[in-house]
Amino acid sequence: MDARIRLAALAIAAALTSGCITSLTNIKVRPDGSGTIDQTLSMTAEAAKQVAELASGFGPADKKKPAAADEGLPDFFSEQSMKEAAGKLGEGVVFVSSKPIKTADRVGRVATYQFADITKIRIDQKPQTGDTPDSGASGGKEDVLFRFARLPKGTSQLTVVFPEPDFGKKDDDKDADEDKEKKKAPDPQQLEMMKKIFDGLKVGIDVTVLGGIVKTNSPYVQGSTVTLLEMDFSELVANDAMLAQIGEPKSLEEAKAILKNVKGFKVNLDREVAIEFK
Repeated sequence: MDARIRLAALAIAAALTSGCITSLTNIKVRPDGSGTIDQTLSMTAEAAKQVAELASGFGPADKKKPAAADEGLPDFFSEQSMKEAAGKLGEGVVFVSSKPIKTADRVGRVATYQFADITKIRIDQKPQTGDTPDSGASGGKEDVLFRFARLPKGTSQLTVVFPEPDFGKKDDDKDADEDKEKKKAPDPQQLEMMKKIFDGLKVGIDVTVLGGIVKTNSPYVQGSTVTLLEMDFSELVANDAMLAQIGEPKSLEEAKAILKNVKGFKVNLDREVAIEFK
């Protein structure tokens, strides 16, 4: 299998769960370090229909239909699934409420959680859809963590800590072989396979401070919101040249470094993003 297909199938697609999932996380932080998390998970209505049709072929016929199915949603968009996800967001996170998303184009659910201490929060950069097989597969290695401090001058400082990139170390022979592999142009069939994997995949993580930002080292600021990560793979799908140039990263952090200049991607390459606010 071509290295670029391994990238699509393993390094990013597998790492980011289902390719058709859109996962948007907005963390609202108060000056005392408490706050809320809004988590939005959705997929195209067409993809959801296909998932529902596949799921209908499993399980006992008399099994009670989940509430999500009553709303026309896959089971992993159920309120129960979102409640169970609270523990994955960190210690002391409490589920508050949720509501389904159901439009002509997209289905899913948005859930709100609350927390008392931002330093207990950990945000997985991959979309999480309840207890799917990929949930927790990274073992927290790609979680975004937080530090918080009240400064003497009366402001608060939130520090976002991204995972350590694992670029790996290759021996000379293996490195040479992989370089040769990367130089091979993918054929049209391989490109189409990659496009299907990436199509509809979008990940976004934002922090909104409930106050005014004094300063931050992030270049992605709008009002009181700092974008920590935005990866819209629909832009990549439309770029055959970029698809053909992608190598085989060993982690999501390395993938971010490769894709940082692609349209639709906002990537903070600093390992720590500091936000001072009041």
